[in-house]
Amino acid sequence: MNITKNMTPRRRRAVVAGFAGCCLACGLAAAVPADAATTGPTPFLECVATPDSNFSGVGTAGDSVAYFGYTDADSTSTTIPVGDDNQVFPGNAFEGQPTTFEPGTYSTVFSVAFDPIITPSLGWLLNGQAANAYTGAQQCDQGTTSPVSDVTDTAATLNGVITPGGTDTSYFFEYATTPLPPNFTLNGTTPSYGPVTGTADGGAGMRPETVQAALTGLAPSTTYYYRVDTRYFLPGNLQVTVQGQQEQFSTAATPAPAPTVTQTVTATPTPAPTVTVTATPAPAPTVTVTATAPGLALLTTALPAGKAGASYSAPLSASGGTPPYTWRVSHGDLPPGLRLNQETGLISGRPTRPGKYEFTITVTDSAAPARESLSEQYAITIAR
Repeated sequence: MNITKNMTPRRRRAVVAGFAGCCLACGLAAAVPADAATTGPTPFLECVATPDSNFSGVGTAGDSVAYFGYTDADSTSTTIPVGDDNQVFPGNAFEGQPTTFEPGTYSTVFSVAFDPIITPSLGWLLNGQAANAYTGAQQCDQGTTSPVSDVTDTAATLNGVITPGGTDTSYFFEYATTPLPPNFTLNGTTPSYGPVTGTADGGAGMRPETVQAALTGLAPSTTYYYRVDTRYFLPGNLQVTVQGQQEQFSTAATPAPAPTVTQTVTATPTPAPTVTVTATPAPAPTVTVTATAPGLALLTTALPAGKAGASYSAPLSASGGTPPYTWRVSHGDLPPGLRLNQETGLISGRPTRPGKYEFTITVTDSAAPARESLSEQYAITIAR
């Protein structure tokens, strides 16, 4: 299994005990001194995790959790001890919030668990300003099943994102060839509707973490359903398993082996080349051709007569061997006024004197390292 994680420090958490029907705004107003500072760090609410179908059970069963951060526009650090200017309300004044504040913006520096039935909302009062949390505030993303990668006919890599949120976590993936029903339990055991990957440590960081699990031994041409499950280890030996949304993918088909084909091709003139074609399985057939070239042969058996003073043209042709060919007069002479093209084998020109002229033509191929040559005797009669 391949796991990629970005670890960050654990988030401090606390449970707020409140009173039914508390007026948060009233309490905060009463707690803010008249000369409260208006510069320095400013608190903000990062998000709230509430018990619902996406995240069930935080802190204790049914609790919500508020995550706070701050922004400090000052150029130097600021120290604000726990007290009237740095408290969580309602509840204990100190719930894990920082007392030293550095310049810049810092997200989710601490969290507070609260029962929304008993305490509908709570706030962090800091430096004369309040950041309020309630169940309808911005919700935290607790886990996402990501698209699959590296899919073959028998393997795939499952991907997901988990959000520990400062709580010790572990994670695993569920997958099956049928849709996975939405279900979770609070006793730390998630029912298995199909194979389950090994459980891995998810850490207790503050930020989302990318996680993976490699699957092998899958069936080709098959649709699989999968999701990432995050297990939260909470105080009082409470474990909560949260399931990501369900995704699906299909494995590739197993390529059929290509046949082995042997074919003999006969060409003229003889001897003919022999061609063997061999096909091997995918990704693409490989064809190996072995050929034996036929011997060099002159195809021109005789040359036409000509007439003195008239235009003359007669091509010589050959086959076999390794083209291109080279032509030359190796013995005797052509009729005066005619010439031989060494590249094309064409005899052409305008003969100037009548008579019968005999000569030898030699053709040579381009085979390497040893070239093949063939000679033939010809005659041209030039009339008056």
